[in-house]
Amino acid sequence: MTLRIAFDATYQRQPDGGIARYGRQLTAALRARGDVEVIEIGGGPTQKRGTLRRHFITLGVDLVWHPALGRVRAEATGADIYHCPGLRGPLTHGRIPIVVTIHDLVPWLNPELMSPLTRGHARLAQRRMARVADRVLCNSQDTANDVERLFGVPADRLRVTPLGVNPTFFEPVLGAPPVDEPYVLFIGSEQPRKNLERLEEAVAILRARGNPHVLVTAGADSWGRVDFGDTFVRKLGKVSDDELRRLYAGAACLAIPSLHEGFGLPALEAMAAGAPVVAANTGALPEVTGGAAVLVDPLDVEDIAGGLERAISERDTWIAAGRRRAAEFTWARTAELTMSAYRELV
Repeated sequence: MTLRIAFDATYQRQPDGGIARYGRQLTAALRARGDVEVIEIGGGPTQKRGTLRRHFITLGVDLVWHPALGRVRAEATGADIYHCPGLRGPLTHGRIPIVVTIHDLVPWLNPELMSPLTRGHARLAQRRMARVADRVLCNSQDTANDVERLFGVPADRLRVTPLGVNPTFFEPVLGAPPVDEPYVLFIGSEQPRKNLERLEEAVAILRARGNPHVLVTAGADSWGRVDFGDTFVRKLGKVSDDELRRLYAGAACLAIPSLHEGFGLPALEAMAAGAPVVAANTGALPEVTGGAAVLVDPLDVEDIAGGLERAISERDTWIAAGRRRAAEFTWARTAELTMSAYRELV
């Protein structure tokens, strides 16, 4: 039986970050199966952050699309399932089964680290969205545990669907990285939960101990800004997929010292591309990296610096372990687990 899935594509209007990457990769993997038809609804061009148009689109999505219009549109397509892959979803039951993806509960676990808008929306709507959904997909068991504990969603409605690694990250990289100095790499937004201030301090300690490494940051436009005070920071902003692969391959190590992550896909992408990984010992990162990364206390700058030194000095060991770990995560597997959740509802 071929399923028809109405896939909420309002994420396309957001920056090209984690949820957008998840949406693109999952829909591509589902379509490659041949037993599902994915119909994207609500999509549109990405709107630049801070513009009046972006503000009105966000209000429309929050106040009209997800409370009512999205489900009406999904039902009009004749879909068997309505899947909302991002932070928003319907707040009431309807005729069509609803699947939502929850990537993390940072607005609940660390509300001080989120923007007022995201924090406010989460407090008002996220718990109800999760309780209304027929199935809640979580990127990690850590997030599933949080959803069950904080939202009271029964475990029998939760499904863990880990993310995948695009095969291109395993391929040999042609060309040099866009940085000609030894560097520690950070990939992501500058949100407070990413802990960039402490990472900057840790790299300063690394340099004070005689290491020449600079800190390179890259990522899509998002809420949050860090005013780096040191001259050894290289901010690249948004990069292409090809530049991202070259950055991973050329890095002395990737650092992901986040105060919380619901998954942490850059860790696996870096492992696939051949970079050692230094990750926080909190949230889902220990689960995802599975012993193939140097784990550090994200609140301890000295520990982060020591982790960077260890990853760099034991480079070959961590690269080999990382490649093995990354190979366990594919988007085909994500699609298979997602399809299993869909089929439980039809």
